[in-house]
Amino acid sequence: MRITTNTKQIQRRAKLGTYASLGGIAILGAGMFASFRPNLMWLSLLALVAGFVLAQYGNYNLRRYGRTPRPDQVLADSMKGFDDRYHLYAWLLPAQFVLLSPQGLYTFLTRDQTGQISNTGAQWRSKFSLGRALLVFSQEGLGNPSQEAQAAAGKLTDWVREKLPEVNVTAQPIVVFIDPRVQLELTDPAVPVLDPKGMKKWLRGAGKGETIKPADLRKLEALFDETAASKLQA
Repeated sequence: MRITTNTKQIQRRAKLGTYASLGGIAILGAGMFASFRPNLMWLSLLALVAGFVLAQYGNYNLRRYGRTPRPDQVLADSMKGFDDRYHLYAWLLPAQFVLLSPQGLYTFLTRDQTGQISNTGAQWRSKFSLGRALLVFSQEGLGNPSQEAQAAAGKLTDWVREKLPEVNVTAQPIVVFIDPRVQLELTDPAVPVLDPKGMKKWLRGAGKGETIKPADLRKLEALFDETAASKLQA
């Protein structure tokens, strides 16, 4: 399998995450110092809010871009063994993670939650636990992965149809929980929900979409490669 990754974005966002986290901690420290001075209480409150927001922004970037394995690395490892007709693009196209293959076009939405996560249709719930409470500020929010995955797939599909109106292909959304500590309870999910271990088997079986014609596959890859190259050269 071929993999094309936006290394510039990874390096930039990882560095930004480090600076933002350190800056947030520094501002929080300044706010704590100001809290001991009654005439600076307003500054203390402002610093606490600003420091918290900045630290959270930095932490989000570090978790996605500054740690190993990153989400794109987990996805790539989960699909080892596919031949060169399969091409994974990370942070280069209208959807964050895109797999172009002879059997279909896929978009991946990743989540790094741990603990118990339940999904019924398009409804999601995460079970409260002390461990989750301690991690609440160190991992991204759950949100609604089904809706976000469908939106990403729709955005990519619309973009392809605008660029290549002669190619009839629809991106299929997939939600992937990349942390092995997650416990998934699934009941008729609105979109496929997978863990990395089951990725290859699903793609070879239940996940097979409509076969993409070789000529259309070449057009799609040319478009994706051109778009990726322009971003990497920017």
